[in-house]
Amino acid sequence: MDINGILIIDKPQGLTSHDVVAKIRRLIGVKRVGHTGTLDPMATGVLGICIGKATRIAEYLSSNDKEYIAEAMFGIVTDSLDTTGRVLNSSDASGVDEEDVSAATQCFVGEILQAPPMVSAVHHEGKRLYELAREGKRIEIQPRRVTISKMELLQFHPGEHPVAKWRVVCSSGVYVRSLCADIGEKLGCGAAMSYLRRIRVGVFDIGNALTLEHIKAMQESGSLAEALTPIPIALKEWGSVVLDHVMRERILHGRSIQSPVSFDAEEKVLLLDEEGNAVSLAHYRDGALSPFKVLV
Repeated sequence: MDINGILIIDKPQGLTSHDVVAKIRRLIGVKRVGHTGTLDPMATGVLGICIGKATRIAEYLSSNDKEYIAEAMFGIVTDSLDTTGRVLNSSDASGVDEEDVSAATQCFVGEILQAPPMVSAVHHEGKRLYELAREGKRIEIQPRRVTISKMELLQFHPGEHPVAKWRVVCSSGVYVRSLCADIGEKLGCGAAMSYLRRIRVGVFDIGNALTLEHIKAMQESGSLAEALTPIPIALKEWGSVVLDHVMRERILHGRSIQSPVSFDAEEKVLLLDEEGNAVSLAHYRDGALSPFKVLV
């Protein structure tokens, strides 16, 4: 059976995103499997798994905005910026109260500069930062411009090491562990992320996510196709054009067509056949649609 689409997985703690890809690949017997955005082993929640032709759109899904529930413990500083790492400093942070945390939090809402942590999967000269960190190397990475759309303080528990819980809505490229550490640094006591759950990536919500056990049961019962999100649904925020037979043939041969619909300049557009299946991704320029990634 030709399997194409996106599975929305509720990633369990302890597995890397690549671990989940490997499990899905073995489970359904399909080689072309990829994920839409790395989640650390300690994190849980929404992880999009692209299968078959859908692997060709993974980069566009990973760039969507994201939403998290995160917790941090104050007065703790670790080498990984979370509580699974080696403790570098521990201090009494009982003087930090809810009002302090709330005020510090608001300093990071909006467009900010943030440097990826050394435990991230960012590439540097052919290696990922976490690989360099394992070798004991420290690399100065230029901060990147990212956006925190909303950071709402949900709970605060006082004590020697107070714990705060937030809901974070942010752009792609935000490292929540760095955000927690930066808030702790601003308060002068340090902080380490103690919990992270991703509850949304673009149109994919945790309410629709399935566990690996659910996926296994659906595969065994022959109902896995019901769990797949088709490419047009995954890219429903894009503009789209339905092609007739002549336009479809031109697109499949890599040729441009005149667009029957106007879009914003330089917009990316999803091209569909008359049955609603994804045919290609195209650039819209000066009234024309030029294919840049054919999906069939």
